[in-house]
Amino acid sequence: MTHTDRVGTTTLLEIDWQNWIVDIGHDRSAADRAREVRHAARVRGWPVVCTRYLSRDPADQPRFDPDSPAASFLTGLGPEPGDPVVTKHDRDIFDVPETASVLARLGTDRLVLTGVMTDHGVALAARAAAARGLAVTVVADACAATSAGAHDDTLASLRAAGTQVLGTAELVSR
Repeated sequence: MTHTDRVGTTTLLEIDWQNWIVDIGHDRSAADRAREVRHAARVRGWPVVCTRYLSRDPADQPRFDPDSPAASFLTGLGPEPGDPVVTKHDRDIFDVPETASVLARLGTDRLVLTGVMTDHGVALAARAAAARGLAVTVVADACAATSAGAHDDTLASLRAAGTQVLGTAELVSR
């Protein structure tokens, strides 16, 4: 069975839409497209899971405190009531056991990803989810990386590994 043959729950997993991370990404406008993807997910009844990357070091106050302006979610990409939030302290959200538990509770068998950084957290999540048997779609223009080249190279690598890579318009129109 291919990922397009499956029937089950599609979940939107948003990777690290936080101010401090978006500020170092190559395309800040990716957040606008991530909001479009979120809206489409809500219309379709897909669960939305927000992830965030926090420092373990209390001395790194802007990135340690989830309520700081730097660590807070971008407007329109923070959790809404009932949305699970999973916190990580390293790049791979699947290193956090809660991630698999949340996705299992939601009945997820397909994952749609938006986020930053394409070449770090997004790619790690895509590969880890695929290794766990989930069908994965990365929304290319609703992600940003450390550079445009790193973004393109990572998307090509994910595509070659079997991950579906779509643009926002294509995802929304399906």
